[in-house]
This record gives sequence, C-alpha cells and structure tokens, in this order.
Amino acid sequence: MFHSDYKHITDRLPDSLVKRAYQEVYENSLNRKHKSMAQTKLLRPRSWPECNVSPALPTIHVVDSGSQTNDTTWPEALKHDYEKENNCRVMNELKVLSQHLVDYNKRTFGKFMEDIEKDYREQVTTNKKMRYEIKNLKMQLLEVEKELASMKSNSSH
Repeated sequence: MFHSDYKHITDRLPDSLVKRAYQEVYENSLNRKHKSMAQTKLLRPRSWPECNVSPALPTIHVVDSGSQTNDTTWPEALKHDYEKENNCRVMNELKVLSQHLVDYNKRTFGKFMEDIEKDYREQVTTNKKMRYEIKNLKMQLLEVEKELASMKSNSSH
C-alpha cells in the first residue's frame, strides 16, 4: 500500500489506521487531480463569445483624441526637439573625434611629414640649380655655335 521506505512506521500502527490513512491519501490525490483538471479547464484561454462579462462591472471606454501627440496642445516651453538635440550631440562628437584624429596624425606622422617636406625642398632647390645650369649651358652652346658659324664663314672666303 505505502512505499516500502515507510514500512518500519506502518508496521507499528494498527492495520485499520493504516488502511484509513491509505484511503485518505488516495482520495486526496484523486481530488487534487480532479481539481487541477477543473482549474486547467477554467483557466484555458477563451474566445471572445465564450467570455462572460458581467454587466454590473463598470467599464471604461478610452478614446484616442490625439491630444497626447498633438504638438499644438503643448506649450512652447515644454516642446523638445529630440532630433535637433541628437544632431547637435553627434556633431559635437564628430568635432571632438576629428580633433583627436588631427592630433593623432600630427603625433604619428609629424616626423615623417617633416622628412618628406625636407626632401621636397631639397628636390626643388636641386631642380632650380639644374634649370639654371641648363640655361647657362644653352647660352654657352649658342655662343659656341655662333663662333663656329663665324669661323666657317671666314674659312669659306
């Protein structure tokens, strides 16, 4: 009847008491099953026509008049432009980030850029010297050609 773990207790009790206890436990378990099944039936979701709404209960009908979303009902002092605020925040963050990038680039590429500028200035000055030298060589070539032309004309006479 009872679980074997309880045998040492039930052996000391009179048989009639054990039988009655078993009967009560059995009936209680059946009642609990019936109650839980009844509760599940009562608690199951119902479709709209099945629901009984008591007419004695007060009902509240809510109508959306749009007053909460209508901008004209709010005083100007209470209106808040969240989009504008967000845009300002984003712009400020972008300005800060761009300044950080500029600073980072100055620190990181400063020496590199100085070296490139130095090389560039050296190339420019070298190019200027070469142009001047080329110009001088062209002038010398013209003088030599003139001299040569005058020598040819003198030798042919």
